[in-house]
Amino acid sequence: MSRQRTINDQIWRSNRLSGCTVEDRYALFYFLTSPFSNVIGAYEIVIRVAASEMGWDPDSQLMPVMRRLIEAGILDFDAQANYIWIKDWWDHNSAKMAVATTLRKKTLEQIAALPRGWRDAYVNDFIDRLPTEDPLRNTVAKALGYGPYRLSTPYAGPDDGRTSIPAEPKDIHRNQSISNGHTPATAYLQGMGRGPGNTTTNTNPIYNPTTTRTDDGLQYPTALVPAEKLSIQNLLTDVQSVDAQALLDELDGAIKTPGTIRKTKVAYFKGILERHRTGGFVPSAGIPIATRRERLAATQDMSRASESAPLSKAESQARLQEIKAQLELHTRMPK
Repeated sequence: MSRQRTINDQIWRSNRLSGCTVEDRYALFYFLTSPFSNVIGAYEIVIRVAASEMGWDPDSQLMPVMRRLIEAGILDFDAQANYIWIKDWWDHNSAKMAVATTLRKKTLEQIAALPRGWRDAYVNDFIDRLPTEDPLRNTVAKALGYGPYRLSTPYAGPDDGRTSIPAEPKDIHRNQSISNGHTPATAYLQGMGRGPGNTTTNTNPIYNPTTTRTDDGLQYPTALVPAEKLSIQNLLTDVQSVDAQALLDELDGAIKTPGTIRKTKVAYFKGILERHRTGGFVPSAGIPIATRRERLAATQDMSRASESAPLSKAESQARLQEIKAQLELHTRMPK
């Protein structure tokens, strides 16, 4: 059975969306109305399925747009749990209705299921959306195990494997107008639909996706899902290619060695990257990965060279004699 989702018409006049491209808005509308969505606006998604429903490619279209929305503070994404949090969900839905008698149990269950690193920040934001001095504030806080409600903690720092940005004070963070005069064009990857009538100039520099490493021939572990690859690309923006490949090989080797990664792939990669930055990184599990790749590349180079290199005069004559001998043998054979 289908559900109805509501979008406040003031979204068209939102200052915070004034720098968004058409693709950014389209993605936000999808997340506000997605079949994955739930009562609280923070829910588990499958990136591949979401991209398919939008008619996009997950790597070249959906993930870059999600990154811009995350950087703008409109979304948050936990790559480990595959959870997305629409920060403006309660601008379009009633927080008070979500804890009314008919929905309260479901709402509390969904909040309790949130990724651990989000829970305090989400509860603070949610309770702050309830009417001031409303007894529901303490009721909800108590039901979630927070005791008498106090808006105390700022937005939580990033947890392992999560792509997020620190929060700003809510009265500044929400509906903040775009005042910077720079107007860089958004660097979309090839394949993004940009037909006539579907082009928006990007006037907000924070949307320009310059923080993700470009594809410079690095070989990423095949076991990474798109969200994990994106997080690791972001971590490698200032790392030289040779060092970056060594770190990726080490991650690949760890993935293929059972018991090595105890938390998440992204968290493990953060650890070896930190050791690299402090001079303490020594490759171990990545050495066989690099050796195998170098041998394969050498074999391919030799194969191409043998196919393209011309035969010497002596080699040509030997080959000609071999062909003649075969023809003579064929002639002498009885019919």
